[in-house]
Amino acid sequence: MRLSLLSVPLLGAALAAALAPSAAPAAPPPSTAWSPSVLSSSIELVGSLARSTAAYTLRKDRTHADQADSWVVGVKGAGRNGGFVEATEGKGSARRKIELVEVGGDDDTTFYQLALIPPHSSDMTYVTLSVDLPHATRPEPASMPQNADAIYMLFEGDLLAPLTGLSPEQRAKVTDIKVRVKTPTPRIVSAKAPDGFVMHQQAGSATLVFTLQGDAASLGPQVARVHYQQPEAIASIRSLERVVELSHWGANLAVQDSIDLFNAGPKLLGQFARIDYQKAIMHRRQGVTAVSSLALQLPPSTHNPYYYDVVGNVSTSRFRPSPSTSNKAVLPSHANKKRREPAVLELQPRYPILGGWNYSFTIGYDLPLAEYVKMRSGAKKGQYVAAVPFLTPVKDVAVDNVRVEVRLPEGARDIAVHAPFPLTSLSFPSSASDGSKNEGTVAWTYLDSTGRPTVVMTKRACSDRHGQDVLIEYTLPPLADAFQKPLACATVLFALFVAIIMAKRVSCGIKAPKEVTRTVGEKK
Repeated sequence: MRLSLLSVPLLGAALAAALAPSAAPAAPPPSTAWSPSVLSSSIELVGSLARSTAAYTLRKDRTHADQADSWVVGVKGAGRNGGFVEATEGKGSARRKIELVEVGGDDDTTFYQLALIPPHSSDMTYVTLSVDLPHATRPEPASMPQNADAIYMLFEGDLLAPLTGLSPEQRAKVTDIKVRVKTPTPRIVSAKAPDGFVMHQQAGSATLVFTLQGDAASLGPQVARVHYQQPEAIASIRSLERVVELSHWGANLAVQDSIDLFNAGPKLLGQFARIDYQKAIMHRRQGVTAVSSLALQLPPSTHNPYYYDVVGNVSTSRFRPSPSTSNKAVLPSHANKKRREPAVLELQPRYPILGGWNYSFTIGYDLPLAEYVKMRSGAKKGQYVAAVPFLTPVKDVAVDNVRVEVRLPEGARDIAVHAPFPLTSLSFPSSASDGSKNEGTVAWTYLDSTGRPTVVMTKRACSDRHGQDVLIEYTLPPLADAFQKPLACATVLFALFVAIIMAKRVSCGIKAPKEVTRTVGEKK
């Protein structure tokens, strides 16, 4: 995504949560004037992710009018440093993203305070909480043969997880709870509703509807069980290490990703047979147990892509650049509405990745620096802001660990990082406002004299919705930008020139000894 606005977004995203039942949190949440009266939740099971969306209808308690500017809800399961959560308020076109602030919790549950959009003269509002849940399903059975026609996954989750952290009084005010669980196909092997819910399924539908029967305040964890058929292999990324290098001299932003791809489906039962696999390809039924290809959507201005693994360059890949901009005239009012299509890099590994197998490879590409780095509006000369993509989103694929290195130009200082979601760790060479030093790293490449200041970010339990831009502000003095590399090159060349001159003045040959002449009568 291009850097169009230089304003720093709110740090409104938070940690993801799993739906597995767990013990109640030890610390109670702060009190609030809002309580949910209706809960409509949906869980979509896609790939190695489960996308949960909980829509709350909140009603205000007039006795706590001084606490009407926020609402507190708990998210449990994934820990404080993983996952993705987003909150919005309102309906339809009036929906707005709101900020999430952590206000307490433990290792299992984290409480977030949702800053509601003022004013709130009415006694009712609508809040939607969207959560990505990595690895919320598991294969059942856990292993299958290579020629299996279908794989099956099992989902077990607490249907009352969206009410985590609410007091019994608040839970008692919830009069209507409806949870929809959507599977990839209508082929559901079995489904079991908990005691407090009634399950409905229309014929030929891939959606199960669970409706609450009774009082939510008196119920414990309500675990539903859904066993369904998965239409394709489940890809997951164990680790992604990204290196981004900004070059003002080359007007280039270079991106390199080292990816460890993993098949999270049922493990291979028995030995792999290459002949059977080739026969399946000939009959156009490769099976669902293997990941045979992967398509990555890259920015539209991507150029010079490459793809290799531990063996070397992989030729079984295809790069489709973004279509060039049309030469037709466009009205000024429509110019900003026209979006370029992304470039696509289609990867085909050297071997099929069956259940439990992994494949490590590296991709890289270049981007024009002018689209991602701008001078700060109204700031002094030499102050820049860069919009760096955190990761390349892969649809419905969970990423367990992400590490991003952003190598800034030599001489960059006054670094500030603004991420649109909480990070597991962050380090960069800069001084904090309280005088403490934030230890960072320095990277060295060719023609570097002092090294490049490097921002290092890590994040666990990511999804495709983490493919957002991280804003990095830095100052690059004009003198350092214009003269540091030329001076470094000139110094190296001058030193080499001096070394050659001195080397020429040194004689390394073997000289013959001088003959001694003696006069007549000289004694020996």
